[in-house]
Amino acid sequence: MTPESIANAIAAVVASIGTLAGFASRRRRWRNEIRENLSLIEEINNNSLLKEHTPAIAWLTGKIAVDVAKLSGQPLGTPKKPIPWSNVFFSSIFGMGFGYWTYALNENEFVWYSVFPGTVAVLMLISLLGSFVNREIPPGSDGDIPDGAHPVNTGEASEEISRTIALQALGQGDRYADDGQIGVAYRFIKLMKEGQFDEAIQSADANWILCRIQSWLWNNRGVFENDLDRLSTLASEMLHARSDHDLWAQFSSAEVASFAEAWQHLNPETLGGASRRRRVARDHELVVLAPVGDSGGYFVNSATIVPGALTFLMRRNEGRWLLASHLTAAPPTPGLPPAWWVVGDPSIEDLED
Repeated sequence: MTPESIANAIAAVVASIGTLAGFASRRRRWRNEIRENLSLIEEINNNSLLKEHTPAIAWLTGKIAVDVAKLSGQPLGTPKKPIPWSNVFFSSIFGMGFGYWTYALNENEFVWYSVFPGTVAVLMLISLLGSFVNREIPPGSDGDIPDGAHPVNTGEASEEISRTIALQALGQGDRYADDGQIGVAYRFIKLMKEGQFDEAIQSADANWILCRIQSWLWNNRGVFENDLDRLSTLASEMLHARSDHDLWAQFSSAEVASFAEAWQHLNPETLGGASRRRRVARDHELVVLAPVGDSGGYFVNSATIVPGALTFLMRRNEGRWLLASHLTAAPPTPGLPPAWWVVGDPSIEDLED
């Protein structure tokens, strides 16, 4: 074994050890930085100015979450299209074939017609390179983002984690919880789309249910005799008896069919909730759900028309958020017929002056 080969082997070992040491030191640096940031959060909590008037805690918690993900080996990055291996195979075979043909034609001296197989070889090489580059899937590629909106998810997983943690740290994430305003509205839509009417109305206010019953009875008043006192009594009985009432099955079937027709093109899995809180009364808030596709959400800097957006009025009753209206920013008013505060309601327009 020559001294040169021994030196090369030693250099390779030293380089490997150096790489491992660098990786270990980087992991150690991440751990120390995480500990320091956690301690810094405690100090910021004691500083009323930073805590109440700046999103400093949100920034730090987002950074800690990303650092922990890196430390634990959680993959972060933009989703990519799979490599088209069939294209790689054929491009390689044809590229090598035409490349060798070009070489063979010019082995002794250059011939002009070798340009043609050479061009094919170059094109195959370009196609081969294209199979491995620019495979990132852009957010919002399905065109569901309205004009004037900007995607929140820029494709960086670290930014997405930071954004989610920041919402929670700022206290906005509670609205997206299962029992929060947005979570309850989303659950109502999903259950109603699935035809689970009795389960869906568990998330609805009693006033809303009463008005739905009154609307159904009013639209079918010819069947129940056009007696307002009788209809009012019947509505009260159905509200309290629910599924035990003889007419409940007919009513729930009609409601499921009505919502299925109105929301036939709606996919609950593509809906996102507007982050800005919209309070309209002490215990009433508006929730806006809009299609976001695969964009991960978007934000707007000015007034923007959002196609397909749904507005729900939510009411807090005894600590629970319930659906108060699915049409307008005001709860419906019971009556025969009830007032849904929607312009063009045929039941209202047909009433005598």
